[in-house]
Amino acid sequence: MKNLLIVLFLLTFAIAQAADKKVDSKIESVTVFQNGAQIYRSASSSLHKGHQIIILSGLSTDINSSSIQVNGSGDFTIMSVTHQINYLQEIIKEKRIVAISDSLKDLNYKVQYQQQIIAAYSEEVDLLKANKDLKGANSNLSITELKTAADYYRMRFREIYTDRLKINEKIKEMQVEIRKLQATLNQLSQRRAPVGIGEILVEIDAAVATKANFNFDYLVNSAGWSPIYDIRAINVNKPVELHYRANIYQRTGIDWNNVKLSVSTGNPRQNGVIPILNVWYLNFYNQNTRSKSLANYTSNQLSESEMQLDEVQVQGAQVASYNKKASNASNYTTVNQGQTNTIFEIALPYSIPSSNKQVNVKVQKWDLPASYRYYAVPRLDPDAYLQARITGWEDLSLLGGDVNIFFEGTYVGQSYLNPTILSDTLDISLGKDKNIVIKRKKIKDKNSSAILGSTKKMNIAWSIEVKNNKSDAIHLVIEDQIPLSNRKDVEVILGDKSGASLNDKTGFLTWDFMLDSKKGKDFDFNYSIKYPKEVVISNAW
Repeated sequence: MKNLLIVLFLLTFAIAQAADKKVDSKIESVTVFQNGAQIYRSASSSLHKGHQIIILSGLSTDINSSSIQVNGSGDFTIMSVTHQINYLQEIIKEKRIVAISDSLKDLNYKVQYQQQIIAAYSEEVDLLKANKDLKGANSNLSITELKTAADYYRMRFREIYTDRLKINEKIKEMQVEIRKLQATLNQLSQRRAPVGIGEILVEIDAAVATKANFNFDYLVNSAGWSPIYDIRAINVNKPVELHYRANIYQRTGIDWNNVKLSVSTGNPRQNGVIPILNVWYLNFYNQNTRSKSLANYTSNQLSESEMQLDEVQVQGAQVASYNKKASNASNYTTVNQGQTNTIFEIALPYSIPSSNKQVNVKVQKWDLPASYRYYAVPRLDPDAYLQARITGWEDLSLLGGDVNIFFEGTYVGQSYLNPTILSDTLDISLGKDKNIVIKRKKIKDKNSSAILGSTKKMNIAWSIEVKNNKSDAIHLVIEDQIPLSNRKDVEVILGDKSGASLNDKTGFLTWDFMLDSKKGKDFDFNYSIKYPKEVVISNAW
């Protein structure tokens, strides 16, 4: 019997030694890509001699299993690494979610309790109504008895209806609170890995019992970031500040608490296969079946296709002053420029919850040289816009993103930074200046039309008047245009242009000049159009 007990003990011990061991781990750092994030974790565990499986548990269900890497230090050998989702367990919910869930359960119970009271009152009302006929079998009731019964019914109905009204008010108040709590819970719980937890199984063979340290990393898909910029111009005598921010989101189901954060411009899911050229054969078609003639384009369409402006247009305007800033994440950021991407390593620890909210992180700040000028297109808008012409930005490895523009501490509007433009100068509009007055009008005595045989000639003249009401001299650029013709029998001839430069491809006229304080200037230009008299031109000016 004694020997049997010893054998059973040894078998139990052996089974316990061979059982899988779950080990908790800690997030050390995260590298966030535009689409996806690389999670770096550490864990430690004691190992017994022999074969065993360590389960790194409590992970996201969103792991890309092909990206898992596990390294260890200690006297053991890692035999294999596999990934699984344990549907029998759930990721531990944060305390706030548990508290809100408990409050919702309590409120819903109270609502149901009050609704049961209302239902009981309704049953009583039905019973009273069914028995309110005092005649019939009780036709011998005296006046006093009838009065007593009537008083009872009246008082009881009043009590029931009053109580029901109060209870309904209580229910309404509780339902308002329930909606608020439910909205908060939905926001906190959104995309928090509702089913199961992720696990990484590490198969190990240890020569001796030892202590093991693990470092492992993997890619998750439901995280990323998008760039957003602030451009701040203090005044026209100082460089422009370019603030680079990252809007980071993660919905992996696991909160990132006090982790070392890096932001990368790379994309780990980008196709890395080198393209291969195939033989290129020409396709042929009958020239009479061409789908569209150049003659179908209007002058405005030609202008747009001929020239793409680098100007970043302001989309809106509102006023919001900003205060002098304290130290921020950009003061603790190291930039590592790789061959194919840029990584911004932030020394400050960050906490980013798994939710639908974005966390705005400032990753870098630059002071960029800028020149300032005023720019106006009076044909489209009589106002002059202050422009900051920024240089040196093309070497910063920027990504396309929205830009918030501030001038002299005031929010001006929002634009879009497009790093794919070919110009080395980025033009940013800083808003209108009403102290520069511009008027564009026709010169009546120089506008005329005449028919010469089979040809009609139209003469058109414009005058542009400019006044600088500012206390300082300004650099001003004015653009206007003459129409272009895409027909040989329609000819546009430019006459006087008051010193403007002409772009023959676009028809744009440009005046670039300095204008002293309180001074004005006039520019006249005219053009003529010759065309067959049977042709009608609808947009000659």
